[in-house]
Amino acid sequence: MSHFYKAAVSHWTAKRDEAIATLELYFLKSVGIGEHSNLLNEINEWTSKLAEAEENLQVLVKYFEDDGYVRDKAKKEVLVG
Repeated sequence: MSHFYKAAVSHWTAKRDEAIATLELYFLKSVGIGEHSNLLNEINEWTSKLAEAEENLQVLVKYFEDDGYVRDKAKKEVLVG
């Protein structure tokens, strides 16, 4: 696997995981978050970060092989987990 490809996938996976963890915290334990007076704006911001990370992961998998080479044809369906 290309180190740059692996780094890119790792980066966006970490961003996705961070967004999911933050949203989970806001949804399940928002009572204990006193410093965020505008919780809905924070939720919207983290939802956008989650969408960006997920989209970027899908693009990498769709257009590139694990070795970093461009796919001959883009994958039609992408499952990133």
